[in-house]
Amino acid sequence: MDDVIEAIRPLSVTRTFKKRSILLYQGEAPRSAFVLLDGVIKAYTLNNAGEEQVVAFHINGDMFPASWVFDKSSSTLYYYEALTDCEVLALPKDVLKDTILSKPEYMRAMLDYYVTNYTGLMMRVTALEQSRASEKIMFTLYYLLFRYGKEVKPGMYALRLQLTQSIIASLVGLTRETTATELGKLRRQKILSYIAQQYTVDKGALERALGEDNFTDIKIG
Repeated sequence: MDDVIEAIRPLSVTRTFKKRSILLYQGEAPRSAFVLLDGVIKAYTLNNAGEEQVVAFHINGDMFPASWVFDKSSSTLYYYEALTDCEVLALPKDVLKDTILSKPEYMRAMLDYYVTNYTGLMMRVTALEQSRASEKIMFTLYYLLFRYGKEVKPGMYALRLQLTQSIIASLVGLTRETTATELGKLRRQKILSYIAQQYTVDKGALERALGEDNFTDIKIG
């Protein structure tokens, strides 16, 4: 994605958003496409009770809202909120699409980008299908590890997100209390460690706890 970003940079306007700023509202017809240069964006919807349900996060190099950019919807499907201070490139969606289609290497980069996203979302579906809270949490951690993990030492991955227990609870569909209890168990088992909102996961320990061998050869990062 780095080459694509450099190609669109001269065609874009750089914008900054403070933490908790709303970049896009659900149902809004966007004026431009965004590519995230720095920070974390949270995509979410609100249920009938007005409760926030987190759908996904966007990190450096991500573009959004993809469904609008590629003409699958005429408006934004979710709210997009800055989870941290953010810097983005904003440009017309047709300019973004024309740039991507201008070179085979840009198209290959986009294919890799969306295959990675698709694989991560399948893991997320697997997590949501689990009936037990412990397995929901562990499979969700594996999804976060795959999509947002950075290896900081052999087998140990830091999540490139600042996550509160409330955000994790919303992502998983559990109460904050249940989520806190399950995270505490994983911490005591040394599968997970966290200081403030920074989480580190032991990939091997998580796989052993899940009894899951199928994911062990998946490329992370």
